[in-house]
Amino acid sequence: FTTEAALLWGGIPVEIQKRILKNAFCAKCNTVVEIVNYYGTVENGDLVLDGTCAFCGHAAARVIETSQASHKNN
Repeated sequence: FTTEAALLWGGIPVEIQKRILKNAFCAKCNTVVEIVNYYGTVENGDLVLDGTCAFCGHAAARVIETSQASHKNN
């Protein structure tokens, strides 16, 4: 994780983190999958988890729109 991504990820309750990790997209499976071996970055203010599909091993990703959350709190 980048420092900024780790801060955003750490601010999400553990139960929600678990749900997020089971709700990533795999282009090869063309469906929602569990993501494993993931790392986090921030792109355009949103947390992006890139990792591996738990089913087929192909690249999988999940975007968490954290930039929208900060706008709602203002």
